[in-house]
Amino acid sequence: MFSWIRDVSIKTKIIVPLVVLILIPIILISYISFNLQKQLTISLTKHDAEVTAKTALSTLNTMMLTHTIQNNSYRKTLIKIYKRIKGIKGFQVIRGNLVNEEFDKKYGPGLKEEEPNSSFDREILASPVPITKAIYNNRHAYLMVGIPFVAKTDSRGINCLACHTDAVSGDVLGGIKIIYSLKALDATQSYFIKYSIIIALISIVLIIIVLYLIIKNAIINPTIKLSKAADNISKGDFKQEIPHTRNDEIGKLAKSFSRMEISLKKAIEMLKEKQK
Repeated sequence: MFSWIRDVSIKTKIIVPLVVLILIPIILISYISFNLQKQLTISLTKHDAEVTAKTALSTLNTMMLTHTIQNNSYRKTLIKIYKRIKGIKGFQVIRGNLVNEEFDKKYGPGLKEEEPNSSFDREILASPVPITKAIYNNRHAYLMVGIPFVAKTDSRGINCLACHTDAVSGDVLGGIKIIYSLKALDATQSYFIKYSIIIALISIVLIIIVLYLIIKNAIINPTIKLSKAADNISKGDFKQEIPHTRNDEIGKLAKSFSRMEISLKKAIEMLKEKQK
């Protein structure tokens, strides 16, 4: 099935497998680096979202303590401010059922945009820990981060249960959903892929050139010389000088050729003398 391989030149048989063996680690390293960079960026984005959400929560707590939280225009302004932060494409305060019931009793209906309107919003209200989800829209990647507001007796020095009397420690009162654009990550990854391919191609070309020169000088050229010498000897030319200064396999082969040449020369001379 692979009989054609026997007719391939020695340099090709050596260079191609070596290039493949070198190319595989390069591809694996690039792939691993690409994924590590992606995970690091997402992790940093998630951390930024948590910091932003905690800052927003502290602002809402202050508004609650100063009794300005019932002013819808203040909350709308707060949301607009956070939406203008670089990289943030969406910012939403989500109120849970407990907060809705208490808020409605005291201040009337809240903002419509504060109501959970997606499965991800409901996941935030059901999770005691931050959650993330990557989304793709019009070929652009976004990271959606949900930070729940969990009722605690000591949340940054504030007892949540003092105001939210219907809640118990551990209840999710609401949350913040932040959507971050991963456009910068896409650009970085495109840049990384582009230059990884360029570096890999340059490396492969250089490796091929170096391997070719080594194989040519170490194997191909000495083999061609031995082949020519053997051909001349077969034609009766015993004046061939076969250098055998090397001690490797090629050098041993050259020595064998030299001994063969001497033996043939002596045998022919003895045959000529007998014929006389």
